[in-house]
Amino acid sequence: MADNLLFLPKAFLSTLRANLVLESESAPSSVANTPDCLRPVAMPSSGTLLPPPSPSPLAQNPTYYHVTQDTLTSDSTPSSNPLDSIPGLTTQPARTEDDKVEGLHLLADSVAQQRQLASTAILFHPSTIAILILTFALSYHYLYHGSRSDLAIIGTTTSGIFMAVLITARWLSSGYIEQAERVGTWKWLNRGRQDNSNHGIIVGEEDEILLTRFGDQVIGTIVIRGVRERSTTTTSSSSGNSSPKKSRAKIPVTTVIRGWTVSRKYRHKGVGTGLLEQAVDYARQKGWAGPEFASDHAHSARVLPETFHAGFVKREIEARELLDRVKQEKSQEVKNGRRAKR
Repeated sequence: MADNLLFLPKAFLSTLRANLVLESESAPSSVANTPDCLRPVAMPSSGTLLPPPSPSPLAQNPTYYHVTQDTLTSDSTPSSNPLDSIPGLTTQPARTEDDKVEGLHLLADSVAQQRQLASTAILFHPSTIAILILTFALSYHYLYHGSRSDLAIIGTTTSGIFMAVLITARWLSSGYIEQAERVGTWKWLNRGRQDNSNHGIIVGEEDEILLTRFGDQVIGTIVIRGVRERSTTTTSSSSGNSSPKKSRAKIPVTTVIRGWTVSRKYRHKGVGTGLLEQAVDYARQKGWAGPEFASDHAHSARVLPETFHAGFVKREIEARELLDRVKQEKSQEVKNGRRAKR
């Protein structure tokens, strides 16, 4: 009985050791249950049976970070040309009624802005300043008697005098608002077509309005028309040698500028000069003379007494000199072009 008891443990132990040897040769449990990222790179027992270890996610982080940086850099990098975001500046004729209304409104606004120039001319005129100094001196002379309360009375009186001058200047310059209301209408645009006795014969069915746009915003406009002299036409048509239509065709047409303005924000930046250049090109395409400013152009009205016209006359002279300069430059370009062709 004792031998049997000793024999059983030995047999059990032998069987157990054999099983352990078989399991270790087939696949160790520690290796089989080990994750891929922690498994050894070289395993002699399964070198050809198992696929190569997959790369660790940590090893891919540098590549993923690099791609993310490139994406962010491409999204946040500004355009190679910074001028691409700036709207274009174009000058084209007004084709639709809305375009013409925009041009007329801009022209009317510039006429209304002349009120500020008129008020400045009144307030800073030597005669106005002399009157103010005189009234202030008289107020001090007759109202000051040595008391501090007299100074308050003098201050109130002089303030009232100054306010009266401001109100007077505003009233005298209010005529430009009425003139602006007349300019921004179809009636003003078609003026002279019904009665040509004073303005000659107008060529074409309607005036040409050129608009300068900055993107979609109208920032400049010029209104031009062609005019023939009536007196010369009458003399030519009265002769029996030629028909009125043929004699009229021989009379030169003068390009007349009826209105020219630029939005206040964009003045003194070359926009107005560009409009004058377009007017010169338009006249040459039509074969007309000029252009010249009309005697009754949109900004020709003078609502103040003549003594306050110095600022307006100065602007008028500057505009005409600029137009002459543009025409000379265009003529020189034409001459240079002809020489180059030769």
